[in-house]
Amino acid sequence: MTQTGIDPPNSGGKGPPEAMGTATVDRLLAVGRRLFAEGGFDGTSIRSLTAEAGANLGAVTYHFDTKEGLYQAVLASVFGPVREGIVKLARSPLPASDRLELFVRVMFHHQKEHQDLPRFMAQEIVLGEHPSQEVLETVKTVVGALSRIMEDGQEEGTLVEGDPVLLALSLLSQPIYLSLMPRFLSREDLRDAELPRPRESAESHVIALLRRAFFVRKEESE
Repeated sequence: MTQTGIDPPNSGGKGPPEAMGTATVDRLLAVGRRLFAEGGFDGTSIRSLTAEAGANLGAVTYHFDTKEGLYQAVLASVFGPVREGIVKLARSPLPASDRLELFVRVMFHHQKEHQDLPRFMAQEIVLGEHPSQEVLETVKTVVGALSRIMEDGQEEGTLVEGDPVLLALSLLSQPIYLSLMPRFLSREDLRDAELPRPRESAESHVIALLRRAFFVRKEESE
């Protein structure tokens, strides 16, 4: 029993209340992340979520207050690492061109490890009428940081001239779209559709594109 006199909802396992509470939160976040990615906020029921997480119906209310609270916590787990990574990159003393290459590689790696990221972006940015604060903060941070790197490179004379925000969006779209589409084109259940399949690495392709389209060639800078 906690200091409030309330036993935290759990799946019936044994152990210290604090450990049981943490385990329940972790399961709710993991299952919630998968179900929200598959069905969106409206398409996910608390009953099915808690059942899969091995928790009772009151667990979401106890740990997150509401379904919306759980959803916001899931979004934080999805987008938080992306924000943290780009902020570190923006502050790096490396040349702008090196930072952009690192950004591309980090984004491909992150999406390989977290293949639900494009789904959440589509739900919040494309389909959502009212994007969450978590997503707005992520867009502000990521696009803002990338734009500043573009400006740094333009001042260095290593990156092409142009609107820094549009250049940032152009680069940002590449690892997102090219992480999503090759997986779709390579699905085994769609093999009979004879969809065209890429032969090369999408990451290597985007790095090459970045160098050709964004970097100033030495002869141009002389």
